[in-house]
Amino acid sequence: MAREWTEETARKLCLASGAYIVVCGLIAAGIVLDARGLWRAPALPQPISNVLLWVFLAVGILFGMDRGIPREGLWSHRLFWLRRGLLVAVLLTLVAVVRTG
Repeated sequence: MAREWTEETARKLCLASGAYIVVCGLIAAGIVLDARGLWRAPALPQPISNVLLWVFLAVGILFGMDRGIPREGLWSHRLFWLRRGLLVAVLLTLVAVVRTG
């Protein structure tokens, strides 16, 4: 049973997308700073952190490319643009991972 789409749902997803973009920026910044030897963030053990990073990025790509969200209201339209921003943030994070890894 699917829930009905509301502007409140779109607002909550906008907040989640914004937080996702911030986390992508923090991950990319941490990777770049670590590669340049300026700052090393505390990390989980290597296999766990790699799996979590790639799952996090894959979920971001899937949500950023989802076509099933309507664009009827103000928050829905904002969510459309935040999802595009999320896709760009995830791709920039992937570039940071690949270029420094």
